[in-house]
This record gives sequence, structure tokens and C-alpha cells, in this order.
Amino acid sequence: MENNETVLAKDDVLTKKYLRRKDYITFSMAKFAVSAIVGLTQGYLLIFYTSVMGINPVMVGVMFLVAKIFDGLNDPIMGVIVDKTKTRLGKMRPYLIFGAIPFGVITILLFVPLGDMSAAGKLVYMYVTYIGYGILGTVVNVPMDGLPAVASPNNEERTKIISVSRIVGSIGEQSALVLYSLFALFLNMKETYMVMGIVIGILAPIFMLLGVFNLKERIPPSKVPPKILDGFKYLFKNKQFLALISSLLLSFFRNLVTATIIYVVTYIYSNGSLNIFFALPGAVASMLGMLFAPKLRKKFDPKTIFIGSTLIHSAGLLLVYFVGFNVPWFVTAILMAVAMLPVGLLNVVPHFMAIDTLDYWEDKTGSRNEGVTFAIISLRSKISSAFKDFVFAGLLSFFFFTTPLLTINNHSPAQLAFTQSGIFMIFTIIPAVLNLVSILPMMLYKLSGKRMAEITARLSIKRAEMMSENGGEGAVGAEQTENDNDAGAVFDSDGGAISQIYETDAPDVTGGVQPESASYNYDESDGGESI
Repeated sequence: MENNETVLAKDDVLTKKYLRRKDYITFSMAKFAVSAIVGLTQGYLLIFYTSVMGINPVMVGVMFLVAKIFDGLNDPIMGVIVDKTKTRLGKMRPYLIFGAIPFGVITILLFVPLGDMSAAGKLVYMYVTYIGYGILGTVVNVPMDGLPAVASPNNEERTKIISVSRIVGSIGEQSALVLYSLFALFLNMKETYMVMGIVIGILAPIFMLLGVFNLKERIPPSKVPPKILDGFKYLFKNKQFLALISSLLLSFFRNLVTATIIYVVTYIYSNGSLNIFFALPGAVASMLGMLFAPKLRKKFDPKTIFIGSTLIHSAGLLLVYFVGFNVPWFVTAILMAVAMLPVGLLNVVPHFMAIDTLDYWEDKTGSRNEGVTFAIISLRSKISSAFKDFVFAGLLSFFFFTTPLLTINNHSPAQLAFTQSGIFMIFTIIPAVLNLVSILPMMLYKLSGKRMAEITARLSIKRAEMMSENGGEGAVGAEQTENDNDAGAVFDSDGGAISQIYETDAPDVTGGVQPESASYNYDESDGGESI
């Protein structure tokens, strides 16, 4: 009888619906807003600094490297701060609520043109505003990425909200592209970037707040808060997570593709308005890849999808390179859209793998730290972005890219044939070849197939036993919303958790595996030990 109750309790935790349609819509709006800011800065800040403010590309590259690594090191600290937070709003939402408006303001300040300022003044302003942007971005992005992990204990709902919000977020990243294509029709380059910053800087915080106020946190904070250094130690203790992060760190070369588009259309095809025809089809192709990610995950493990998508993406870029740019521009745009199809999978699948590493660590040690996990992922993203910008700026200088003469209004200097060929190489063959190194650490990642199913089965039994011990009550809490069974996390008056629920992330509860017990046995090949 007790075993039957345990099975029923397990099924109740894993299959009960907690999220409403409104949750998916509003959180996706928040993700759209954050992605719009990220798309604006990553896509246009480098060319704004070099072609509007006239700062040497090498100086910009060094600034990006220093600022982003400094900012990235703050992410694990922010993750620990998040995991230590206990409020009636949860541990993620307070930072999003109070950080939204300042994040929008600093975005506007980034794109203020300072043509009359001295070269030294421009450098100082660039460093101050960009470092400020990075700090506020950490305050917002770490809890934003971690919020889906605590929004529902139902694996299917978590997978859905991650997939949907990522797809909408990918659209948000292209909002700057749409604005650029619109404003460039009647504004000069300097005014275009400034207006883009104002529009996105004002609207993004509004969307963020709408999403954050609506989505609840249903998994209470850990009773034992982590220490600051735990954020850095965890990366090396969880070897599966380390393999994932190492692989993602080396994948920064593929980001050279999108960063180079504005240079390709401006300095190879001599028409900046073509930017939308190059970037938007690729973005749509990437979004289609995201749509297929959950379906492919049911047939293939994430590791296989990651490696296969990387190989296909590199093959597509090589095809574009060998066709060359002495063809009509739309031929290059179409081929690049095809090459970008696998990128959608590469944007989603690592997030699934990260949650698998959380389950692995919980199964191994009994604890899990979502804030730290997604903080390190954010750290990786920023370091990768720093390397991308540094390498990109260095390559531009290597290929003799010429910055504008600011004494001549709206001057866009012609580039050498050598420079044009170099820009096209940065766009295609360089990321195609170098991105293959990201596959090497992935060979050490072992959370796939049967092993992940065994971990999921053990965790399911443990959670069901916890519910049984609580008298069959859902550990998530019994609060009901007005119109559905949307349960909220239960906190005491001090913001502490009254009950605790653990989560799982696998496409099947048991994966066909029926373990004899919930004991934990590990081989030594991945640094684990018997517990």
C-alpha cells in the first residue's frame, strides 16, 4: 500500500500542471526584452565604437576582453547571492524587479554619440558605461536564466517554458535588426544607433516587469545557503557540468558569424540596409531549429544533438565560403540561412544539459544550486563574448580594416580587396574550422541515455518518498490560484521555506529503468565515488 502511495505521489509531483498560458506569454515577453538589449549590444556596439565614435578596433577589443571577464567573474558570486536570498517574492524575482529600469537606462547611455569628446574621454566613457552595463546585466540575467528551473517541478512544463521563451528571445534579439533597417532609411548612422538605444532601453524594462510580476517561484530556496566561494568550487566538483561549460566556452567562434554581418553588407556589398536580408533569414532558421529541439531530444540524447549540430553548421559555413562573395548578395544570404539552421539547436540543447547536471549532482550529493549553475553559464557566455569581440577586433586590424575619418560627416571608408576577403573569412571559414574544437570537451560528458534514465528513476523514488512522509501532501505547497491548480511555493513569514521540493529534468520518468533501490553507486571514471 505504501509503495502504491509512493508511486502515486511521484506521478502527482511530476505530472501536475502548475503553469498557465499567461505564464508562458509574460515570461517570454520578459525574455524578449532581455534578448533585445543583448542583441542590440552584441550586434551593434562594436561597429558603433569603431565607425561612429572612431575608436581603434584593437582598443575596443581590449576593453571588451577586460570588461567582460571582470563582469563574468561576478556571475558565480551573483549566483550564490541569489541562492542565499529568501523573500516572499522568492530568490530570483526581487533582482529582476529592481534591476529592470536601471538596465534599460544604462543601455541608452551606451549609444550616446560623443563625436566632440577627446580620444581619452571616449575611452573613459566607454569603459565606465560598458562595465556598468555588465554589472546590471549580471543582476538581471542570472535570475532570469534560473527562473524557469524554479517555476514548476513538472519536467514537461519546464522544458516547454524554456523552449518557448528561448524562441521568443531569439526573435527579441532581432528587434534591433528590424529597428536598424527601419531607421537607416531616413537617419544617418550616428542617429540610427542612438534612437535604437532609446527605443529598446525604454520598452525592455516594461516587458521585463510584466513577466517577472506574473511568474511565481514554486521551488523554495535551499535550507543550507551556499558560500561565496562555492560558486567557483562547484564548477570543478561537478565534472559533468565542467565538461559542458568547457565545450560551450570553446564555441564562441560561431558567434563571429552574426557579429560580421553588418561589416559584410556595409563593406562588401556596400549597402547597410541589406543587413535585414542577411540576419533575419538566419534568425528564422535558428528559430526553426529551436522548435525541433524538444522533439529531437525524445529521439537523441543532447550530447549527440550538440555534436551533430556543430558539424552540420561548420559544413554549411564552408559551403558559403567556397561559393564566395562575388555572387549576387541574395545567394549568400540564402546559403547562410541554411547554414544557421543547426544554431537553434545549439542555443537550446545546452540549457537542457545544464538541468541534467543539476539532477546528476542532486543524485550524487543530495543538493542542487540553480543560482550557481546558471550564474556560471552566464559567466561562460560573457567570457565567450569577450573572446569573440577580442578576436574579431584583432582580425579586423589584421586585415587592415579602416576606421572612418570623423572630420567628414557620415564617411564610410572604402576597404581594400584584402580587407573584404578577410571580412568574408571571418564570416565563414574561420568560425567553421575553429568551432570544431568545442566538440572535444563534449566527449567527456556522460549524462546521456541509460545513465540519465537511472538518475531520473532514483530521484523520482526519493521525491515520492518525501511526499509520502508528508502525508501525501504536495511538497510544493497547496495554494490555489483563482482559476486553476497553479500551486505557489509556500514561505513562512520570514521568507523561509516551509516545505521543500526537488525537481527532475528528463523526457521520461524512468526511461524504462526500474532500479532495485535508491542507493547511489558511481564509477571512478567521472570523479564520482560511492555514497
